[in-house]
Amino acid sequence: MQLNIFGQTFDYRNDRSELEAMFQKIFSMIDEADRQLSHLVIDGVEVYDDFETYVEERIDFIRTIDVVAVTIEQYIQDVLQTMHSYLMRALPEIERIIDEFYQTPSEDAWMRFEQMLEGIQWIDQALYWLTEHPKHSLDRQALARIRETLAEQLRQLLEAVEAGDAILIADLIQYEIKPLWKEMTEHVQTNVVN
Repeated sequence: MQLNIFGQTFDYRNDRSELEAMFQKIFSMIDEADRQLSHLVIDGVEVYDDFETYVEERIDFIRTIDVVAVTIEQYIQDVLQTMHSYLMRALPEIERIIDEFYQTPSEDAWMRFEQMLEGIQWIDQALYWLTEHPKHSLDRQALARIRETLAEQLRQLLEAVEAGDAILIADLIQYEIKPLWKEMTEHVQTNVVN
């Protein structure tokens, strides 16, 4: 298989024993170029996470791996734009979840609630990366505060789930999560626009 990175091509055998060396090459070249890994394009398919597993599961058939690395500034903008887009799409969905949990939540409502929790986890990871990364001008203290608040609300939400209290879940989403969601949307929008 061919690895294409920064205009250079490296050949590797389609063998699991080659993977560690290949990924070391990718990460060392990205680090040396002071870039951030955005994603891999593997035989035309864009892969944004869990690269190693994706490659390992398809090792026998992969022909090309193109590495897409961007500047830290571009990566931050991409993260903020993705977060903003997600938050904007999620707000109406949160309203539906609240309404349904104040009644008797259906199986579909529970699935959408689960998706909301997955979104919260992704936001938490993004906020962690943004607060820990020194190469941007964002207000790290504000991001850290939002992340701490989100973690506390998530803890309360999980306690309500364990107790099976749909009304408490709806209250927490309505009065805790939703206002924080709106605050995050405004904070992110300010940084995406600027």
